Amino acid sequence: MNLALSLLIAHLLADFTFQTNRMAQHKRRRLLPFLHHLSIHALLNLTVLGFAVYRGMPLDTSAWLFGLILSTHALIDRSNLKRIGAAAGFWLDQTLHIGLIFGSVYLFAPYVWPDSYTLDFKVIWTCVWILIAAELFGRGISPLLAPLAPRAIEAHFERKVTRTEKFDSGRRHVTHEVEDQARSYSAEVDGVGRYIGLAERLIIMTLVALNAVGAIGFVIALKALARFKQFDDRRFAEYYIIGSLVSILAALLCGVALKAVF
Repeated sequence: MNLALSLLIAHLLADFTFQTNRMAQHKRRRLLPFLHHLSIHALLNLTVLGFAVYRGMPLDTSAWLFGLILSTHALIDRSNLKRIGAAAGFWLDQTLHIGLIFGSVYLFAPYVWPDSYTLDFKVIWTCVWILIAAELFGRGISPLLAPLAPRAIEAHFERKVTRTEKFDSGRRHVTHEVEDQARSYSAEVDGVGRYIGLAERLIIMTLVALNAVGAIGFVIALKALARFKQFDDRRFAEYYIIGSLVSILAALLCGVALKAVF
């Protein structure tokens, strides 16, 4: 089980943490970004399997396992799963990757769920759910909410008026300077909002694991405070509420899974 979870960590790191936007956008059509992405997967898988060989796994078994995981990953990445939709394509892609990792490990090195949890297992399990909360859900929630994104709020204008009064020989001159400032709410949602959501999920997951669920309300209130001025627009408010609920649900699930082995 430790081997399967370690290979899952390698997959999550290579597919999210170490994958640049250029790789993600062009790996299905261009060879160089694809090979760059695949080399990162190969390096991380070799690291995990090399340690497994050091711990006693036969070299030929690890070689077959490496070849099967890397080849199936390449085939999935080159397929055009996004044609069924961004959200469905993303989750189908990840389901196939993760399913093949666990299936391949079970084929060459059958495993069972441990009766007792060693320190090694707890550390690996914790790393898995941190990456799932931060990266898998972080990237997977956005395409789910894309159809609900407030496209009409691409530019919200704030008018700033400055009044200047000047007295000259008993006369008063008044001038008004008007400045329009455009703020893109959608850009904020895609930019800073992603990191706010990431921090929110990690904090909530930790609070659930520590049995401090009462403090979750403060996290939610603090996040709402950062978006308070934007709630004047109903469409943004609805989008924000749905996105927050999905993110919180994901964090709660990760926290429950993390708590299960401690």
